[in-house]
Amino acid sequence: MNILLLGGSGLIGSRLSKALLAAGHSLTLLSRHAGCAADYTPIQADFAALQSPNDWLPHLAGIDIVINAVGIFAESARQNFADIHCAAPQALFSACELAGVRRVIQISALGAAPDAPTAYWRSKGIADASLAESNLDWTIVRPSLIYAPEGASCRVFCSLATLPCLAHLSGAADVQPVHIDDLITLLIKLAAQPMASKQVINAVGPTAMPLSHWWQSLRQAMGLAPTFIIPIAPWLQNLMARCLANSLLTPDSLSMLRSGNSTDARPFATLLDRAPQPALPTQQDKIEVRRHAQLSWLLPLLQLSIALVWFGTAAVSLWAWPRAESYALLGKTGIPSAWQPLLFYGSVAMDTLFGVLCLLGKGWRLQLCLVLTYSIIIACKLPEFLWHPFGPLLKNLPILALLSLFDQLAHKPSARH
Repeated sequence: MNILLLGGSGLIGSRLSKALLAAGHSLTLLSRHAGCAADYTPIQADFAALQSPNDWLPHLAGIDIVINAVGIFAESARQNFADIHCAAPQALFSACELAGVRRVIQISALGAAPDAPTAYWRSKGIADASLAESNLDWTIVRPSLIYAPEGASCRVFCSLATLPCLAHLSGAADVQPVHIDDLITLLIKLAAQPMASKQVINAVGPTAMPLSHWWQSLRQAMGLAPTFIIPIAPWLQNLMARCLANSLLTPDSLSMLRSGNSTDARPFATLLDRAPQPALPTQQDKIEVRRHAQLSWLLPLLQLSIALVWFGTAAVSLWAWPRAESYALLGKTGIPSAWQPLLFYGSVAMDTLFGVLCLLGKGWRLQLCLVLTYSIIIACKLPEFLWHPFGPLLKNLPILALLSLFDQLAHKPSARH
């Protein structure tokens, strides 16, 4: 089959393109940044800008099946639901009828309907309804939450699952996440069929459960012990959804969770010829998934702690510690009295600056050099701090290690020519 795949760079499309090629299909990918490829035919075009059948017709020559995997979960200044989920797909479906491309597979979302409670679901539902009313041989696949280790939302869910305690969103309905491998398996089977069956397929996992239960399952799959759950009242959820910008928890996503995201898994299992697998890390990738999930919140916590050390040092030096004693310590290191005020206020300013750089994730090597330099000077000039039972100087060792870690993580390897 010669297949036109739309959304080939997305979460589903990137997996699906590899699977289609492995299954022996000829593949054409439409993208805004199409490059040269030996294993598929690239088409450079902006999906959202193709809003009339005539825009699509040149791209449908010789195509047997169209698979639309394009979708956005939130609108932005450059992308909106009306263009991406409605206008462009509707023009595509009309063009397929004109060009004689009979088969269309539309990847939608569980809960999509023209009268759904959120703009995301409604826009998906409008396109689905247009396809269902066409004369094409269509299949609409509506996946639930998708578990894919490389997916951005899935990484957030896994990170939340590794926290010391979990949240239970009171009033939220059950979820039924599906594993990305099962979804790809279904799509490959659908592509191999000689004719679509004009059906809507809900792709879901084996069991519906509260979101907090899924997080507990993710913890156990990553090798972590179950933890306690804190119920979050609906009014607090609403407040968090409004205050946490650029978060998965938005008023719309909260509305979707409360509406429910589950259904009967038996029809999906029949199409797979087996039960769907749990939406959890496998034994092979659980260590990598766990490490990434834990570091995603531990590293920002460490970054914040180093920033607080710098800010705290500046504040203590400026307001809490006796100024005369600070000058006396500078004198013991060999700083002339005339230079001591300048060096003192310069150090306070530098501590503050480094605190800001920490929050911005910059200047790690400068901080490393400074801490190492003054640690050596203090060890030589003020050895009493080196042998002090509270270890004020020795505690710089973990600080140095953390600064080295952040410096290495910030390092980008140079491109090879």
